[in-house]
Amino acid sequence: MKGGEEIRSKTLIWAAGVKGNVLPGLPQDKIIANARVKVDEVNRMQDSDSVFVIGDLAYMEEGKFERGHPQVAQVAIQQADKLAKNLIAINRGNSPSAFHYNDLRSMATIGRNRAVVDLPWIKFHGFPAWMFWLFVHLMAILGVKNRLFIFIEWMWRYFTYDQSLRILIK
Repeated sequence: MKGGEEIRSKTLIWAAGVKGNVLPGLPQDKIIANARVKVDEVNRMQDSDSVFVIGDLAYMEEGKFERGHPQVAQVAIQQADKLAKNLIAINRGNSPSAFHYNDLRSMATIGRNRAVVDLPWIKFHGFPAWMFWLFVHLMAILGVKNRLFIFIEWMWRYFTYDQSLRILIK
């Protein structure tokens, strides 16, 4: 805290915006609010042949995303997959294909036994949504051994009510 001041609290709420860290030397006219870089349909910086931008830094208007794609992991994952294929195509002398975000909707855990799931075909909340969230995130982890260790740790924390704080504060 400033000047050694302390604020005692039983609850800590952390909120942060998403703002990119733009590399020096990029043209300022290609940078928009939140330090995002304007990209074309193949995630190439506008008016550039060799600079590609994906994830939170990329700003591409498309269809219903008239203010750019949401800054979430699923966008970055899909952009990375498409960019890898496009770089291979470019290397082979072929034309790259356009990126189109497939919105898989969203899930969020909002506490112990509480979550929300918003999928194209169903929306639900509470304990079933929390279990679904755990399953999806556990399946996204690479390797059976890693999944097992993480599952055991989650179960330990669940049954012991381990509420250890998982963020670092200066």
